[in-house]
Amino acid sequence: MARQRKQPTKQAGWILAVIFNSLLILLPVIGANTVRKAYEGAGVAEQPTIDAIMQTKGRIDHAFEELSPNEAGRKLPFWQDKVQGALEEKDVDALRGYLISAPSMLGNDLGKQVRIRAEAESKGTNEERLIRAALQKMPESVARAIEYEIGLPQAPITPPEAVVVVPKAIPEEIAGEEIGEVIEAGVRPELAWRFRLLGSYGDLAAMSQRWVGGDLSDSIVFKLTGIGLAQQGISDGFSDGHIRAVSIVKSASRSKRLTPKFTEYLDALTGAAVPQDALMPAVKAVLGEVATTDVRGARVRDAFAQSIDPAGLTRLEIDLEQIDKIATLTSPAATLTLLSVAEDGTDLRRARMLAEAGGTQAVALVKERGNEALRVADAGVRWDNTMVLEIMSLTAAGLLLFWVALSTFRIYFRRPPPKGLPQGI
Repeated sequence: MARQRKQPTKQAGWILAVIFNSLLILLPVIGANTVRKAYEGAGVAEQPTIDAIMQTKGRIDHAFEELSPNEAGRKLPFWQDKVQGALEEKDVDALRGYLISAPSMLGNDLGKQVRIRAEAESKGTNEERLIRAALQKMPESVARAIEYEIGLPQAPITPPEAVVVVPKAIPEEIAGEEIGEVIEAGVRPELAWRFRLLGSYGDLAAMSQRWVGGDLSDSIVFKLTGIGLAQQGISDGFSDGHIRAVSIVKSASRSKRLTPKFTEYLDALTGAAVPQDALMPAVKAVLGEVATTDVRGARVRDAFAQSIDPAGLTRLEIDLEQIDKIATLTSPAATLTLLSVAEDGTDLRRARMLAEAGGTQAVALVKERGNEALRVADAGVRWDNTMVLEIMSLTAAGLLLFWVALSTFRIYFRRPPPKGLPQGI
């Protein structure tokens, strides 16, 4: 009888031990995966929320505070050197970024003075008021040179018709980007600028010849040009924002400003939009026909249209929207700077978040910290269904582990049975 009672207890203890050990292995895996998504940017949303933007804004200010020296007496010269350096380099976006960051970089006393001066202003945007207030901490001659360089509107007493606003400088890579005219009959005037940004059919034909011949050095530019031209004739094709983003990516690629990892990412992204196994035979068939350069380019465009994968194109369009949004919030030149440190799609969303939260401050921060600056955008966690399920799984596994531990304790540490009462009482 004693053996029959002990057998179920040993079997239950063995089962509980297996469950307990399995949970000990499973819990760290789930926990580590959840923490990785929360702190390594896997949860950076494609459309950032207001809370995430505000958190990122606070972290940008904190990053500039850490960038400045700890000694109060060195903060002003350090900040002035940064502003002077950006002015000498004629980096307008970084120059604006350092000026806007003056309250954070100058410390409590001087930073408070800049904020008070900016709040006392009544004309211009918040950024313009902050820049004017920060210029009070620069030498007079340097401040005037900065106003001219960034095209800051002059004092409001100047008559409106006399105000001359200097346009933002367009980077050389974009200014010289394929502005040749496209030869196509019946092109609508409102689409002319699109073709100037995308390139001509002659360029597409020349790139396709090199691509088929094995020269993949311009593969990203070739595929983006072909996709963009193929989407021109579709009513729901590339938007104006997509076209602008394509032009920026082409400029960054041709000027060799993209990191090797981001180049591989873009190559894979465009390759998913137009699979090579479908595009290569179609392009080879077109190039085998006798035709003029422009007609051949138009036929290559048709080959692209036939080879496009809708799912891959949708993924490409999402990233192009991110790039166009960065350019809208900052400038094309600033977008090139941010793209130059990105390594994958997550970094691209981080750059978008930085642009949303800090504008041109993102450019100055990238100049100081490189790719590490993008990690500042990991302020918000994307609470999607996957993240919620992982948290629920982690909680359930923890509760089960507690139950197993309690059950094991009850099995091996049972309370002794109560002693019988003495006889004859």
